[in-house]
Amino acid sequence: MLNMRREGAKLTAYLTGEIDHCRAADMRAQIEDALGDKAIRTLTLDFADVTFMDSSGVGMIIGRYKTMKARGGEVIAANMTQPVQRLFRMAGLHRIIQIEGERQDAHE
Repeated sequence: MLNMRREGAKLTAYLTGEIDHCRAADMRAQIEDALGDKAIRTLTLDFADVTFMDSSGVGMIIGRYKTMKARGGEVIAANMTQPVQRLFRMAGLHRIIQIEGERQDAHE
């Protein structure tokens, strides 16, 4: 089960572990279910506890970006580890998604 916290119009999803094909599909379904509430305008994806992410994770992020953009909302990526941040930038996601709270180890 994916941990999420709602504060007003903001939903934060706390992603954990490895985001591969199987996990990305599960995370996508859980986040989309929570986003069924159209009052949510900001989705924050917290990557603090993510150890690995592949292209399936990138696809999951792009899909949530499209969902939020369609309703005039935004997606924020927070607390990315160095490997996740590298993939995020290689995929060009930093051009469309705001990055917050970069982890200390992202610069080591």
